[in-house]
Amino acid sequence: MKTLSPVLMLIFAVLYAGGCTCPNCTLPTSTCPAPSPRPPVKKPSSPYRIHVVSRGETLWRISKHYGVSLHDLMAVNHIADPSQLVAGTRLIIPKVSYKSTVKKTAFTPNQKTAIRREGFIWPVRGKVVTFFGKTKSKVSKGIDIQAPLGADVKAAQSGKVIYSGVYGPFGRTVILQHPRGFSSVYAHNRENLINVGQWVRQGQTIATVGKSGHAAYPILHFEIRKKSTAVDPLLYLRSP
Repeated sequence: MKTLSPVLMLIFAVLYAGGCTCPNCTLPTSTCPAPSPRPPVKKPSSPYRIHVVSRGETLWRISKHYGVSLHDLMAVNHIADPSQLVAGTRLIIPKVSYKSTVKKTAFTPNQKTAIRREGFIWPVRGKVVTFFGKTKSKVSKGIDIQAPLGADVKAAQSGKVIYSGVYGPFGRTVILQHPRGFSSVYAHNRENLINVGQWVRQGQTIATVGKSGHAAYPILHFEIRKKSTAVDPLLYLRSP
């Protein structure tokens, strides 16, 4: 006759006894206090949400429902024609916009004068593969520069770090604020090398080129914004 394993013997013993299984508890089963429920584990919030398009929905109505701009929704989801929205499409709805992350930063008069003379320099050397504005496949608020994986990403202009983290489909992202209402965005980074609140000088390495987020290959997405409005970086960048 085969002998039961110790684990099975323990299970049968508990079932047979029918008593309380609380540790060190001597109360009968009927009066045994219920175990305290474990506190729910709080999952980290995602920087974006997913919306599944229903039949008859429009991109404009979806943008109004979530409080995001139509332009942002088209850019994040690479939509060239908002009228060609298909039911069942999974849309990325960003929870945070660049505008909400930009806060006023106090610059000294000397800093303002020095930065005004700097202009903007190229953040990385490489080939521009996506230009500003509407293309055949998407709407871009900046330019995409193809560069070697791990290449240094430089601050295009001196300024203060107002964002350094993961920004949904843009992956690891850095945002710098500059005087006169300007800010610059560096996305799809492999690694962010600076922290929020830090002052960086023009040409300082702030990140490395990567393919985080929805990038298919090593690339830097670079934007220049004036009062939270995206402008064509090629109109502001000095010749390399």
